Amino acid sequence: MVSLNKLLLVTPANSIQAAVVSQAMKLAKSHHSHITFFSVVEELPKDQLVLVSLLPSKELMDNLQKDQQRVLKKNIKKFYHPAIAVDAQNAIGVPFIAVIKKVQQENYDLVILAARTGEQSRRRFFGSTTIHLMRKCPCPLLAVGTKADEPIKRIVAAIDVYAPSEEGLALNNTILTWAAHLAVSEKAELHVIHAWQLPDEDYLKSWGHNSAVDRLELIMKQQLDRQKRFDDFINNHFVDGDLPITELIEGTAQEEIPKYIAEQNIDLLVMGTVCRTGIAGLFIGNTAESILSEVSCSVLTLKPVGFTSPIK
Repeated sequence: MVSLNKLLLVTPANSIQAAVVSQAMKLAKSHHSHITFFSVVEELPKDQLVLVSLLPSKELMDNLQKDQQRVLKKNIKKFYHPAIAVDAQNAIGVPFIAVIKKVQQENYDLVILAARTGEQSRRRFFGSTTIHLMRKCPCPLLAVGTKADEPIKRIVAAIDVYAPSEEGLALNNTILTWAAHLAVSEKAELHVIHAWQLPDEDYLKSWGHNSAVDRLELIMKQQLDRQKRFDDFINNHFVDGDLPITELIEGTAQEEIPKYIAEQNIDLLVMGTVCRTGIAGLFIGNTAESILSEVSCSVLTLKPVGFTSPIK
């Protein structure tokens, strides 16, 4: 069940991106959500504060926070909608830590922020605050991409039917639940994909698969097994509804998921961030971060049930 009663829209007070607000407003309209516009004033080191003001550091930061709150309240007036309740709040501190603490204190259902950080390189499209939140924020996170001012027409859910843990397999259900829910609310086309590959040739030889015929048989067996698991999972999840467009793709997830997104002109990627280390907060691994470095669409990241943020 998808709950979107409370949305936390993270934004600089003086540069609110209209496209990000538009996405939040659309979600709020369809889910009767309350939106909190939230900005974070980064605390300056005391040795820097004494260079710019004779006021005590705490008083100076308090004044700065009040000024930012005034600016934020002024700037959100242009986004007023009679059917949507909004408020404006801010905090002092490290942005991702302040956001996570806000989520923990007030039980927000979704954090929304702009993915773009100003750099031109696609490999830095998702900023450090976004990546920190994807790793450590206890609730789902929507990082809004370059196509935010356009309707969401195509959504892709990336799942792993061979996830190495029960936690990962359960996360597949969460991914599909959110993706299907958003596809209905946005009237979007839903795609579900699973990318897979066999171990490299040397590894297969170490297990006795020395001939090309052996390896071909193994590939065919793996493909049939994965296709069955994939089909069974889809059919079980969409018992009472229209089936999505599905694709089992041979190749690395790092390469094939961004390629699929580009070829199919996907607007929103829904994916999980699975902890394989057992350490709270070490959530996004090489695979997920490699995918994020290659896409510029919006991305919704979801955590497994029971995830504990390392931020207290």
